[in-house]
Amino acid sequence: MKTPTSIRSRLSTSVVLIALVWSVAVTAAVWTVVRHEIDELQDSALDESAQIIFGLLSRHLQRTPLSDEQTTMPAPTHVEHLIWQVVDMNGRSVMRSHDAPERPLLDTRTPGLSNAGDAWRVVTMEIPGAENLVLHVAQDAGERREIGFEAAQYTAQFALGISLICVLWLRWRLKRELIPVAELSDAVRTFDPLDQRAALPAVTRVELEPMHHAITALSGRLIQRIANEKAFSAHAAHALRTPLAGLDAQLAVALRESPAELRPRLLRTRAAANRLQRVVTALLALFRSGSEPVMQSFCMHDLVTHLTFDGLTTTTDGVDCIRADPDLIAAALMNLLDNATRHHADSARITVREENGIIMRVSDNGSGIPPAKRAMLQQAISAQTYSEHTGLGLMLADLVARAHGGTLTLCDEAAGCSIELSLPYGSVDSGHS
Repeated sequence: MKTPTSIRSRLSTSVVLIALVWSVAVTAAVWTVVRHEIDELQDSALDESAQIIFGLLSRHLQRTPLSDEQTTMPAPTHVEHLIWQVVDMNGRSVMRSHDAPERPLLDTRTPGLSNAGDAWRVVTMEIPGAENLVLHVAQDAGERREIGFEAAQYTAQFALGISLICVLWLRWRLKRELIPVAELSDAVRTFDPLDQRAALPAVTRVELEPMHHAITALSGRLIQRIANEKAFSAHAAHALRTPLAGLDAQLAVALRESPAELRPRLLRTRAAANRLQRVVTALLALFRSGSEPVMQSFCMHDLVTHLTFDGLTTTTDGVDCIRADPDLIAAALMNLLDNATRHHADSARITVREENGIIMRVSDNGSGIPPAKRAMLQQAISAQTYSEHTGLGLMLADLVARAHGGTLTLCDEAAGCSIELSLPYGSVDSGHS
C-alpha cells in the first residue's frame, strides 16, 4: 500500500517553491527597472561630465593653440573610469586623456550618446571654431554592466533573504495551525462512543467543524446500531433460555422413565441441550460486556460448583472470596471449561491470586494448543480481531477480562492448556478472607 503524503510537507514544499518563484520574479522585475534607471543615471552623469570637460577644453583651446603632435592633458597617474578625446576633421586624435586610445573612439561625428561596440558608451560634442574639432567622452561599458550586475545581485540576495524569513515564518505558522488537527486526531483515537462520559473536545478552527460533526454523527449511528443488536440478541437469548430450561427438565423426566436402550440417546440429547443453554447464557453475558461490570462479592468455590460438565473434574485453588462481576466470570469460566471438555480434558484447575487486582488462571490436561496456533490466537485476541480466528469461548473470556480493565493471555504450557485472565478492577474480598 502506498504511503500517504503529508499535508504539512506538501504545503511546506509549495511555500518554498512560491518563495523561490517570487524571489526570481521580484529580482527580474527590480533588475529590469533598476538597470533602466541606472543606465539613465549613468548616461546623465556621463553627459554632465562631458559638459564639464567640454567647458574646460574650450577655454584651454582659446588660450593655447593646438600643436601638430598628440598631447595628453597633464594629470597625476591614476586609473581613469572616464576617458576623453579631441578629434580633428581628419579623424586624428589631437588631444586625449591618459588612458584614452590613440585611435578615435567613433568613426562618426554625430553629436549625442552612442556605443562604441561593446567596449564604450560615448558622448560626442562639437567644439566650435575653425578647426572642426569634436569631443568624445566615454565610459567603460564593462564597468556599467558590472554596476547593473551588482545591483541585481544585491536585489536577489535581499529578496532571497526576505523569502527565507517568510518561509521559516510560514512553516512555523503552518506547524501551529496543524496542532488542532493533531489534537482532534488524538481525541478521536481515544474516543469511545460506547462510553457515555466520553465526548470529543470542541474544535478551535472553523475548518474542523464538519469533521467534528461527521464523527459525532457517526458515533451516534454506531451507538444506535449496537444498542439495536444488543436488544435483539438479549431478547433472543431470553426467549431461548426459558424453553431450553423446560427442555432440560423434560429430558430429565424422560431419562427416569425411559427404557435402558433409549437412555444413551436421551443423554446425548440432554448434553446437547445443556451446551445450547450455556451458549445462550454466554450470549447474554457477551452483549452485556460493553457495559460496566456489576461488582459483587462471591466465592469462587460456590460459583464453580454450579458449572458442572460430564466427565470433567473441576477444582479451585488460591484466593476464594473476591469482588468482581459474578455473571460475567461465570460465563467466561463456563465457556473455557466447555473448550477444555471438547479438547479431551478430564480435569481442570482454577487458580486465583492477588496481583494488581486479581489473576484468574484456568488450566486443564487436554490436548492443548499447538505453539503456532497459540501465537496466532494471542495476536487476534490482543488486536480484538475475533472474526474467523477465535471461537465464542475465547472471545467471550477476553471481553469479560476487558470489561474488568484487563486482558486474556494464552500461557505457554508443555502439556494441556492454561489461560490467564487479568482483572485489575477485581479485588480480594477482605471481609471474607
